[in-house]
Amino acid sequence: MAVIVKTDKAKWTQLMDHALGVAAYALAEQVLQDSEKFVPFSGGSSQSAGGLRESGKVVQGETTGQFYVVYDSVYALYQWFGVRADGSHPVHHYTTPGTGKQWCEKAKAAYGERWKDIAQKRFTEGLRT
Repeated sequence: MAVIVKTDKAKWTQLMDHALGVAAYALAEQVLQDSEKFVPFSGGSSQSAGGLRESGKVVQGETTGQFYVVYDSVYALYQWFGVRADGSHPVHHYTTPGTGKQWCEKAKAAYGERWKDIAQKRFTEGLRT
């Protein structure tokens, strides 16, 4: 007895793309949230408008469709690299304990395994919708 399985490749591709998008967005949101405590208070206090922490957001690339965590404060690059673009004026001391440059990398070290679980869970949920 033969078994014939027919599938709609376009439908599978659409479903996978949807699930990947759901997982990628959820992961980016979690990265933003978990990174916050590692972000320096540049440009204002944690409560004031215009601070580095407050400038963080998740954006979707127009051409790629990928999600990015973006900090668009005036001092974001300076704080991220810990030096000016020309390599001068290195940051020697971050005034808020536990904060510093490349804060998403610090969050990844602390929460990376949880991020994998969140992405997997959201991908699976995305397959069901």
